[in-house]
Amino acid sequence: MRIVIDANVLVSGAFWGGVPSQVLALWAHDRVDVLISESILDEYARVLKEIGHKAKAPDLAHQWSQFVGQHGTLIDVRSSIRCCRDPYDDQYLACAADGDADYIVSGDRDLLDLKQFIGIPIITPRKFVELCA
Repeated sequence: MRIVIDANVLVSGAFWGGVPSQVLALWAHDRVDVLISESILDEYARVLKEIGHKAKAPDLAHQWSQFVGQHGTLIDVRSSIRCCRDPYDDQYLACAADGDADYIVSGDRDLLDLKQFIGIPIITPRKFVELCA
């Protein structure tokens, strides 16, 4: 299954556990293929570093940055999407579209309120984990 996860799912799962960590576990166990673009990779790295510093866990942030770089599927995004309330979230939609994703997994209200994008469902981590059970 090919999915796009937003940065809040990655950071929540990496630092605080809960249901987002179950999404990351599916990724770590090769049950899902997480699609990333260069811009998403940059955002992941920035947010992981920032939260890692605040949480006094820079090693954990570094480990997740390494994991993402090694296990994410890099998509050459060519689409220019402009439809999300938060224009910064359009990068997830573009990656999902160009990577032929099955789902976008997000905790971001701006994305979740769309419900779907060109037929790709946008769902919460909890809903995604339930689908994979």
